[in-house]
Amino acid sequence: MILSRSALLGSVAIAAMVMMAVEAKAEVRRFDIPAQPARTGIPLFAHQAGIQILVPESQTDGLMVASVQGDMEVETALRQLLSRTDLQPVTFGKSILLKRPGANGAAVRTNYLQSAPMSAPAPAAPIAEDPAPGQPPEDIVVSGFRSSLDKALNIKESAPGQVDAILAEDMAKFPDLNLAESIQRLPGVTIDRENGEGRTISVRGLGSQFTQTRINGMEAQAALAGNGNRGFDFSMFASELFNSIKVNKTQSAELEEGSLGATVDLQTGRPLGFGAGLHYALSTQGSYNDLAKNTQPRIAGLVSWSNPDKTFGVLLSAAFSKRNPISESFNTTRWQAGDPTKGYGAVNSNNFGGCIPCTTDAQRNAVLGAFYPRIPRYTFGSVNLQRLGLTGSVQWSPSDKTEVAVDVLFGRYKSTAESPNIEAIGFSRSAGGVRDTIVDAYEIDPSKNTISYGVFDNVDVRVENGLEKTKSTFQQVSLNARHEFTDRLRGTIKLGESESRARTPLSVAYKFDALDKDGYTYDFRQNDRLPLISYGFDVTDGRNFTLTEWSKSRSGTNFRLRNASGGLEYDLLDGLTLKSGGAYHTYGFDTFGYQAAVTVLSGADRATDVTNLGKIVSLDGKLGIPSGSDLSYIAPDIDKISNFISLYDNPLVPAYNGTRRVQEKDAGGYLQADFSTELFGVKTRGNVGVRYARTAVDSTGFLAIGAANSNVTVTNDYQDWLPSFNLAIEPLHKVTVRLGAAKVMSRPSLGDLTPGGSLSTTTQRVTYGNPLLKPFRATNYDASIEWYFAPEALIAVAGFIKDIQSFTSQSTETVPWRSLGLPDSLLVGTPSSPDMDFDVTRTINGQGGTLKGIEIQYQQPFTFLPGVLRNFGFIGNATFVKSRVNYGAAGTNRLTGQSNRTFNATLYYETKKISTRVSAAYRGQYLVAFPGGNGNTEEGVNGTLNIDASFAYNLTKNITLQIQGVNLTDEYNDRYTDVTDRVSNYRHFGREILFGARATF
Repeated sequence: MILSRSALLGSVAIAAMVMMAVEAKAEVRRFDIPAQPARTGIPLFAHQAGIQILVPESQTDGLMVASVQGDMEVETALRQLLSRTDLQPVTFGKSILLKRPGANGAAVRTNYLQSAPMSAPAPAAPIAEDPAPGQPPEDIVVSGFRSSLDKALNIKESAPGQVDAILAEDMAKFPDLNLAESIQRLPGVTIDRENGEGRTISVRGLGSQFTQTRINGMEAQAALAGNGNRGFDFSMFASELFNSIKVNKTQSAELEEGSLGATVDLQTGRPLGFGAGLHYALSTQGSYNDLAKNTQPRIAGLVSWSNPDKTFGVLLSAAFSKRNPISESFNTTRWQAGDPTKGYGAVNSNNFGGCIPCTTDAQRNAVLGAFYPRIPRYTFGSVNLQRLGLTGSVQWSPSDKTEVAVDVLFGRYKSTAESPNIEAIGFSRSAGGVRDTIVDAYEIDPSKNTISYGVFDNVDVRVENGLEKTKSTFQQVSLNARHEFTDRLRGTIKLGESESRARTPLSVAYKFDALDKDGYTYDFRQNDRLPLISYGFDVTDGRNFTLTEWSKSRSGTNFRLRNASGGLEYDLLDGLTLKSGGAYHTYGFDTFGYQAAVTVLSGADRATDVTNLGKIVSLDGKLGIPSGSDLSYIAPDIDKISNFISLYDNPLVPAYNGTRRVQEKDAGGYLQADFSTELFGVKTRGNVGVRYARTAVDSTGFLAIGAANSNVTVTNDYQDWLPSFNLAIEPLHKVTVRLGAAKVMSRPSLGDLTPGGSLSTTTQRVTYGNPLLKPFRATNYDASIEWYFAPEALIAVAGFIKDIQSFTSQSTETVPWRSLGLPDSLLVGTPSSPDMDFDVTRTINGQGGTLKGIEIQYQQPFTFLPGVLRNFGFIGNATFVKSRVNYGAAGTNRLTGQSNRTFNATLYYETKKISTRVSAAYRGQYLVAFPGGNGNTEEGVNGTLNIDASFAYNLTKNITLQIQGVNLTDEYNDRYTDVTDRVSNYRHFGREILFGARATF
């Protein structure tokens, strides 16, 4: 019997198309479906199972479906889903028909609702006659990039809170080369780049310090050398090692505390998700950088095996890559000005020693009051990077009620960097430097109050070169287990340990100096980012320089995290689940450092002719330095000088100011209620709960007392009650409105917790971190509306407010000794006593601020267009954020790291043979420091627009050829000082082109 056009127009159906229902039954899928009304639960199951399910609307009235969690066969999962109903599945052509006992199985005029499956969404249905029984519409299978987008939308739609996700397109194939690069495509997410790739992220204006990252369900800390904070270094790992990234932007009680901005979940691959038998993937690429002009390898592979019953499986994956980015830049290390109220060369000033063309007081005052660059220099840096990642997973699921997974992750990141540069070091020196410098000619830019052009005598010129080698490793072992004790009671347990080691085994630098040189010239008048620079003498002649100073050091940082948590869920009623659980974590952090005892060279080590100790370096790349500049100079040759000086092999001495330790123990628990029901005919779901967290901290550092260094340990503890609420209602078909509120906390920066510093017992002065810091605390409010107006399509608007109680700031104040947490024993035998007040410089919990923002998101495949245009699609989002933070005496400003505007857009084209896309990511200007140093009002980074593109061609079903372009416009990173936009560091890393092939079997 054929259904009429009018019946279809008025229908409500549950449908999702991907493949024959019989085939789907044997496939293993991952499910995350809470108990809920059948009207919402069955479409959600169809999405995640990738099958078509048909059921008359009337037969779902009043029914509740059971929770389905974990990896299992579709047939088993469907049976579990329907265990609380009397619905019976029957194969119906390519579909599964659900009916109640006694219902007529023949086709009748009935109401149907269309929805898209998770892995193979169907296009919007045209207005047409329904097919006859057993003849459902033709399947339209969606795979690759579009499939990953659809899966991500399904996660977003089904979540009770605000969630965004990115999923792998295929085995070991993520949409971007770097995890941070992928995450930045999500609304509200921005990245900080280093060496031409993303390193850390910010979410909704809050930096990496305020974002918690979990790997396979466990809190983790991946750190590259130089990271002494809680921020996660995403550049540690290749993207091919991961299957999914999920960003939780709202908090629930069951979600571990530690974030003000978001909790990021990274998931590596597991074997049962790839089905029975042997599966493997291999990708090989070459990476070409147009500045380095060489090609480096990038290789990734995955092997997965599961037994025929899909109850046990093993997976291994690996990724290896090399990069050789070149950094060309101009930087000033900020700008500074003199003091026109004092004379030329005055003591305690940065005044020039004289000004020949200054014939009036007004001219003198203008020159002494104008800003000039502290260390103007062009730099040419080369970095060799090597990244290795390994994952392993063993998964056991003897039944749909039990699953155990053991995951292992290893990462290694190595770098060798050399960075020669030539600079006018005298401008940054007071005595013996700028106070002796004479201005021969000048021009002042009144818009920036800078000396934009100048010719100078008695200028100290320095050439330096440094070599730094780093090695960072990360390793994690985790166990995740779940078990369903009864139809209503379930439990989970998570155990894990991770360690991150960041080492700088060698950092060495040498310096050539040429003092009191005449005729030094710089000129910013034609280009305020790339000035002409001439040194007034032959900077390639080693006879003009003396080897004066050196430095050598080694250092390291360790992070050790141990996690244990568990939880129980009980379905108290249909549509009401109670959850409770607890967690215990330890967080260990320590740093160490050693350095050369003597840095000023003398005697035979102080070579007055460096011709045989140097090498000629040329700035002849693509920076666009103005003609007339000195582009070649002699720079220290690291190997030659290391073999020359007698001090090189001398033992290093401890750097006490860089040696500290923090041991943190976190314990807590939660109680949460999940609900799913209908209120006044409106689908309603969400959760409400409270989390308790107690933190105990032991902080250790070295306090310098005169010539001695005392090892000091201070203890602290605090506790937090963190209520949360998330509500999702569906007032209209495919429209979800979300509301959320939560109290959140983020623990203090590890570097700020040190009791190390200095103590003067004669003047009663203390300078240290602050081991008694309290956490950052905030109240978050969130609201959004999402319209899933077509398959794979979304329009969404989200608003958020973060009321942050306090931020840390530097303070100098007079306080009682006993309020510092330092031991009284430090004062024994000194002129001071514990009853005295001390002048203390430290980090404190200062005043807070408010952060507000809006996210706008649009996503849609253009399947409604004719011909080839229907293969195009678009993803885009925009985020607008405002903040106001009180920085104490400096005043108020926006939050550091927060951009007022960010935009992301991707236009893609997808067919069975071709997959191509072009992406743009814009990040607006943001602050890095307020106030700025040396009299500048602020320091920040100007906006950037990065363009990437990729093209892939499926040569066969199993082999794909691909080419990708990263930073196609060679966008510059432009750091500035002061609101007048004085250049601080203007650099680029070039374009990167990757080409290769991948195979899956």
